[in-house]
Amino acid sequence: MFDFQKRKIHHDHQLTPWHELWRQPLAAMIRMPWWLFFSAMVGIYCLQILIFGVILSFDTAHIIGDAPLGIPKPMAFAIESFLANGFNGLSPSSRFTYGVAVLDLIAGLFTLSTLTAVVFSKLSGNVMPLLFSRHLCISSIEEGHLFCRFVTNDRSQWLNVSYTLSLIFDDEPEPGLWQRRIVPLTTLNTGTPQLSQTATLTHTINAESPIRQMGLNQLMQRNAVIMPLVEGVDETTGSCLLQTHLYAMKDILIGFRYGDLVSTDNQGRRRINIHNLNAVVAQRSDES
Repeated sequence: MFDFQKRKIHHDHQLTPWHELWRQPLAAMIRMPWWLFFSAMVGIYCLQILIFGVILSFDTAHIIGDAPLGIPKPMAFAIESFLANGFNGLSPSSRFTYGVAVLDLIAGLFTLSTLTAVVFSKLSGNVMPLLFSRHLCISSIEEGHLFCRFVTNDRSQWLNVSYTLSLIFDDEPEPGLWQRRIVPLTTLNTGTPQLSQTATLTHTINAESPIRQMGLNQLMQRNAVIMPLVEGVDETTGSCLLQTHLYAMKDILIGFRYGDLVSTDNQGRRRINIHNLNAVVAQRSDES
């Protein structure tokens, strides 16, 4: 977490964990779970009030008024100044106390504005709205197709959606010089004007396919991964959708295709069963 020289490379998600964003505290708070975020804000509030209360305790004699409920007068005045409220009419009578109260007020306004901004960002954000299937399916490695399926985990629709598939693997352009190479995989459809619930990306495996040219064994030796990328716009908020997922070679099932995800109810309406997202069926020989 506090290693200044090394950083981890994450391949299992697209978002950097909040605890590794110590150089970007605002981004870290946005990535925090709700319970941890509010706990952190309560801790920050209490710490700031305590600090100003301790500073004001050096000049208690110049705080005019009575504190309620037996609370020490410096602490009560620090709370009132921090929250920009005069609950009990405590007031300063020296320049030192007045200056500390002004700083306490500024700190309270800054903390409240930060809290408001982070809450708004968390409520209006779209963090991982897509659920990708656990495996990729290849019907046939000779003349088949590679399938990648995902669904949305809410009922909103995405507009002007585009998606791509990329093959990423280790390449050695010169002896002893290794680098990651990115090769696009062509898909039957590159996007849709409107994404309601689900979509399946399909790549044709033929003589021009990098998967067939290199073979799965060679791709596995080169630490290859397949990355789908989906971009779009939320119809309600106008927020941008940009989500990726990574599949290792061990996540590919050969000779399978996805099971039915869409069904028709008694009234003829088509419905999505998200529980069948990872359902696969064996490819029959007459379907290859």
